[in-house]
Amino acid sequence: MSMAKGLLPDTHPQSAGAARSTVLKDADVVMLIGARLNWLLSHGKGKTWGAPHSKKFIQVDIEPKEMDSNVEIVAPVVGDIGSCVAALVEGMGSNWASPPADWVGAVNSKKEENIAKMAPRLMKNSAPMDYHGALGALRTVIKERPDTILVNEGANTLDLARGVIDIYKPRKRLDVGTWGVMGIGTGFAIGAAIETGKPVLAVEGDSAFGFCGMEVETICRYRLPVCVVVFNNDGIYRGTDINPSGGSDAATTVFVKGSRYDKMMEAFGGAGANVTTPDELKRAVDDALDSGRPTLINAVIDPAAGSESGRIGNLNPQSVLRKK
Repeated sequence: MSMAKGLLPDTHPQSAGAARSTVLKDADVVMLIGARLNWLLSHGKGKTWGAPHSKKFIQVDIEPKEMDSNVEIVAPVVGDIGSCVAALVEGMGSNWASPPADWVGAVNSKKEENIAKMAPRLMKNSAPMDYHGALGALRTVIKERPDTILVNEGANTLDLARGVIDIYKPRKRLDVGTWGVMGIGTGFAIGAAIETGKPVLAVEGDSAFGFCGMEVETICRYRLPVCVVVFNNDGIYRGTDINPSGGSDAATTVFVKGSRYDKMMEAFGGAGANVTTPDELKRAVDDALDSGRPTLINAVIDPAAGSESGRIGNLNPQSVLRKK
């Protein structure tokens, strides 16, 4: 889960994040520690989890009412994570059975397959950028600077970054978690910079930035070591929608074309940069993190590269009446 990224490095041999779909579908037993069967895990049901009722759930949670809230929890463990896990480890003793080799092999094989499939997309150096090319550049930044705190929010910007950018240390990644809200990015970045003194990289969708963008003044006022990258694709999802009313106004998902968010940061005394390729993005972020100066990078993303985040349109009510 994104909230636990870095607790076990994404590159660790026992991290199955890159084979998430396979693991959730094929596992016999799933142990939830600090995670709940909410919308991020399809409520423990449906195609995500394979055949119906095919697996057993163990859940460690401090809230008793969470047990059996969506599916049956065959082994509920109520309490704080530290105490519960310590008791479980003590009860298991030192003679741990090795995991089945065929299962571990299947997971590793799927991980390698998915990583190989993704690699060419992350190295694409096009202008304007697509999401994977831009995130590939930021993935390299975090790999080279694992102490950097990553803040992430948006629609496609959040969905894709969760899977693309590896985290190597605990408590180095902040996003909206289970709430699915926008507008927390620059506030999180300010709090992280003040609390830790570490450089912060805040990766924002342009819509998410619209909810909290004026906090760049706060970042500049306190001269915080925050680099904000705005993925600017001219709107929400694709930024290419047509006004459904047929009027002359732009659709509600369309923003001002060619906006220069970097000029906002410059207006308050920070540094700004406008980039159109992954190479330019990588250089600009490196310069910002090296300098420690408040910086905003306007990363131009191809509007055609986006998609509806989480396919939430599928949740809209559907008419049961067929058109004749």
